[in-house]
Amino acid sequence: MRKTITATAALGLALLVAGCGNGDTTEPTTPAAPGAASVEAAKPQEPKTVEAVKALAQSEFDAYAAGDWKGAWDLWTTEGKDAISRDEYARLHTECKTITGLTFEITNARLEGEDKAVVNYKRSIAAGMSEIRYEDGQWRYQPDAGSMADYAKGVDKVIAEGQASGRCQK
Repeated sequence: MRKTITATAALGLALLVAGCGNGDTTEPTTPAAPGAASVEAAKPQEPKTVEAVKALAQSEFDAYAAGDWKGAWDLWTTEGKDAISRDEYARLHTECKTITGLTFEITNARLEGEDKAVVNYKRSIAAGMSEIRYEDGQWRYQPDAGSMADYAKGVDKVIAEGQASGRCQK
């Protein structure tokens, strides 16, 4: 599906560029109507299905497991992104070494209304659940309440607390 969308977008861009080279440099004689909105390319809408939720969750967890902190953050909800910047999130996991390499397996997912879903996962001997939300036509990962509370403290404090408890080592 993504390859089809990408190919269609590339074809559209090629046609647009080809149309720009007609050599006509005259100004339009009719001005745009006052208040006329420009047409923006719409993002493709992801389906509101369990399969789409699982795909987003797997992408999020794969990025996290690989240590791609910025890539993981890119898949977050607006609320999550507002809680901590992309660079600070990467710094947190870089300075407070987070285990990488252990992959996640999505074990279950369910829709809970039109704009919310829950995924269950396991990683090694641990298991958990995460909330996924539908925003602006896309499924997005929502950090859990404990992480959101940590982000509100600031990265320096979270790292210091982690180092003091032994949970966080450089």
